[in-house]
Amino acid sequence: MKQEQDASVAAKVDPAEDICQALFAIDEGTKKDAARKAVGGMTQRPWQQLPSRLRSAIRSDVGRLVDQKKTREQIVALGYSVELLGQALRDLGKTVA
Repeated sequence: MKQEQDASVAAKVDPAEDICQALFAIDEGTKKDAARKAVGGMTQRPWQQLPSRLRSAIRSDVGRLVDQKKTREQIVALGYSVELLGQALRDLGKTVA
C-alpha cells in the first residue's frame, strides 16, 4: 500500500512527464517554451540515455517544427541544443536548412 502511494505521488510530480506532455502538445505556449529549454540543457546525457518517451516527445515536436518550415537556427533559438536537434532529425530522417 505504501509503495503504491509513493508511486502515485512520484507520477504526479514527475518533471520528465510534464516536459513530454508539453512537447507532445500541438499548441505553443510558455509550458512548451520551458520544456524546450529544459531539454536543451540535457546535452550532458547522450541521446540514447534519455528516456524513450522523452525522445519520442522531442522527435514529435521537432518534426512539427520542420513541417512548419522552421530553419535549424529558428529551432535552436526556441531552446533545443544543436546536438539534440541533430539527433532528432537523424532519427526522423529529415534535414533542415
